[in-house]
Amino acid sequence: MSAELFSSYSATKRCHTLSNGDRISELPDALLLQILSLIPTKDAVATSVLSKRWRFLCKMTPNLRFCYHGTKGLVRFSDNVCRCLLSHQAPVLQSLHLKMILKNDSTIDVGVLLGIAFGRHVRELELEVYSSDEPYRFPTSLYNCGTGTLETLKLGHNVLVDVPFPVCLKALRTLRLNAVSYNDAGSVVNLLSGCSSLENLEVMMYLHPDVENFTIDVPSLQCLTLIAADEEYAYFSSYVINAPSLKYLNLKGLIDEESSLLIENMPELVEAHITDTKFPTDRIFKQLVYLELHIYAPERWNLLMLMLHSSPNLQVLKLIGEWFRKRDHPHKKWSQPKYVPECLVNRIETLVWNHYNGEVEDERKVAQYILRNASRLETATFSRLDIHLEKRLERLKELESVVWASNSCQLVFK
Repeated sequence: MSAELFSSYSATKRCHTLSNGDRISELPDALLLQILSLIPTKDAVATSVLSKRWRFLCKMTPNLRFCYHGTKGLVRFSDNVCRCLLSHQAPVLQSLHLKMILKNDSTIDVGVLLGIAFGRHVRELELEVYSSDEPYRFPTSLYNCGTGTLETLKLGHNVLVDVPFPVCLKALRTLRLNAVSYNDAGSVVNLLSGCSSLENLEVMMYLHPDVENFTIDVPSLQCLTLIAADEEYAYFSSYVINAPSLKYLNLKGLIDEESSLLIENMPELVEAHITDTKFPTDRIFKQLVYLELHIYAPERWNLLMLMLHSSPNLQVLKLIGEWFRKRDHPHKKWSQPKYVPECLVNRIETLVWNHYNGEVEDERKVAQYILRNASRLETATFSRLDIHLEKRLERLKELESVVWASNSCQLVFK
């Protein structure tokens, strides 16, 4: 065999071997660890039988996820989780997600598992418990264990927050309380007061008959989301927010006629999303540049005008309609304000109106009022997916016929 032919044969053989070989094992450890972190931990552990290298990688996986679906073998599940946590060798456990669907007679010492995770310097902890039995009480001792590394804590569903004393979670930056239970209003205060670095707070409220006043007093907070899972079960009668550093606010389905929202301090608010809730308009939000408001009833036009007057530097206004009909919502007719809001004259550049109907008189009047007075408006987008083409053209002509305050605004009708 000639040298040239031998060289060609060897190259072909190497390519054939590579194409049929274990390409995954050729990947670097860092990439393999990322792959293992994306699959359930039980599947990642199963790869440990492949070789010593895989056994090592399983013990270094930064993100662990365990799920118990309520079938047989709860003791075995607990033992496997415990064994995996004890054998973990990474300097820091980046995240632990523990989800359990328990039956009435199920018993498991979650506190032991969480204690081991804190001992492994866990940075992100997510605990979800689904059970028709009594709620699981998050171990009080753990509120002071993650002071050095715990940056994110997510508690969900049948978890009870019972905090009889102030906690110490100095490193915590993100806290999500998803439909959890609270022992009392003091537990809320004690938990939040111990999170001195908290920046992001998300609370989904559901079934809290023992808490009438929900107080959020967090000087470091920058992003706040408050959502009622179901208005029928939102028991809080008052909400108090003191967040001098807050920049983003999302309120959904929280306040009815018997409830109140008190904003004590929110001077840095830049973006607000308001859905199905009353909002205090006795304050001036000088930094607010983005407002999203859901118009679920015609009388909300008055709230819109009050918000415009309260936000002199608003630049982006997004309105979301709800396909209401005039006869379904008895209300006082919208009356044009005596003074044009400052933001309409000097600031607003973008208007987005989703689900614009145009068949209700107040809706048409408000749209025309904005176009007649928004002198800095650059784009105005109106959308309605289910409107007939002829109706769409009719609505477009109505809007184009208005004497616009802005000479350079582009009208888009979807």
